[in-house]
Amino acid sequence: MSFFRSLVFLISALAAIPAAAQRGGARQAEQEIERLLDESRQAYDNLELDQADAALDQAVQLGERNDVRGRVMAEVHVQRGIIAHVRDKDKERAVGEFKQALMIDRTVQLDSLVSTPSLEALFEQARRQVGPAGRDGGDARATDIIHKPVKRTRANDVLTIQAKVTRDLRDQMYKIFLYFRSQKADAVRRIEMKDQGDDTFVARIAARFVRGSQLGYYILVEDRDGNQIAQVHGANDPLLVEIETMATGDTLTGEEGGDEDASEEEGGDEPPSKPLKRRIVTLGFSVGTGAGRITDKAEAQNRPGANLQPGVAISPFHTLGELDFWVTPKLALGAFGRIQIADFAPAGGMRIKFDVFQSGSSHIMLRAGGGYGHISHQVPLDGYRDYTLEGPYFYTLGFNWALDFAKRWSFVVAPDFFHLIGPSPSQHVDLNLGVQVSF
Repeated sequence: MSFFRSLVFLISALAAIPAAAQRGGARQAEQEIERLLDESRQAYDNLELDQADAALDQAVQLGERNDVRGRVMAEVHVQRGIIAHVRDKDKERAVGEFKQALMIDRTVQLDSLVSTPSLEALFEQARRQVGPAGRDGGDARATDIIHKPVKRTRANDVLTIQAKVTRDLRDQMYKIFLYFRSQKADAVRRIEMKDQGDDTFVARIAARFVRGSQLGYYILVEDRDGNQIAQVHGANDPLLVEIETMATGDTLTGEEGGDEDASEEEGGDEPPSKPLKRRIVTLGFSVGTGAGRITDKAEAQNRPGANLQPGVAISPFHTLGELDFWVTPKLALGAFGRIQIADFAPAGGMRIKFDVFQSGSSHIMLRAGGGYGHISHQVPLDGYRDYTLEGPYFYTLGFNWALDFAKRWSFVVAPDFFHLIGPSPSQHVDLNLGVQVSF
């Protein structure tokens, strides 16, 4: 038996010699490739681009003969892409070299010392083509979607699902969908998740489907060709939400349930972009400044009959109060009052507002109206400040941008145009900053 054991040991040792020699050769080849890469970088720094490219060609051939991969070969291909772009102006070849580098090592980067905006653009193009998993056409990992599962929610209330994607996945994706099923859904239903900004997407399941004891859901991301490139769970292992009667409408993710009924993709209206109750009344208060054009019909109020030069005059400080009643979620009718403090020039009227755009916590409203009152403009007269009163009739056009910073409160920026009509006509522009509260 000892003879046979010795024979087996001898055969194994002899078989291991080529493998060990191969590993040793690979290590030596990798060291030589690193030396050639350093040589190429030094030549590139000295603007000896042909010499730099020749050293890289030797490195690639050496790597192919010895089956060397890993970080060093990725950096070799990055350097070849840089030279292809700088010396040959060959963008296609540069992208191809960058793709090879990324398929070897997804974490490889451009050298910040030689990077330029055009090289960065080509490198990002290669990164998008390779895909988040680091291989051409590869599937993105589930880790490219950041999602906090909902564990429990209240029955008969809107269920909000939120997910955030990484920048790499955002560059590759086309649409992100929420799939769900409950005891009140006769089949798996799909909702397209809406972009809320900052790479965050939200979908809300209608309250009529949040019934029974349990609801299952999962998230899928598709590219423009309809390929699934990332997901959170799936049809065979959905995330499960316990449905119960709770003291509040909050889920365990901290998202409010809200009272509005969201709709699924197959039929119904588009889900509202925020899970807040519908506003009925808004109150706003702003301060602002403005300027307008006075004509030769303007009259100084303290020195009537003084000779005024037509042109642009400032209207430095005013307050603005607004009260609006929302007839529909998008349309409001309201009243406003504008008072200039220094010269006490009041103006007020009625206005219609239309909410035209909403994304995340901000929205834009167009507004138009008319009314009665005066706007004053300050004019210099021989070193003395006087003022005019334009009006008294006017119509106004404008818009406001609102940023929600609390559940009911918003910060508002609003430019307005006034066309004043009367004995002293004028065209005037205001800029208002303020807050508004919704009920």
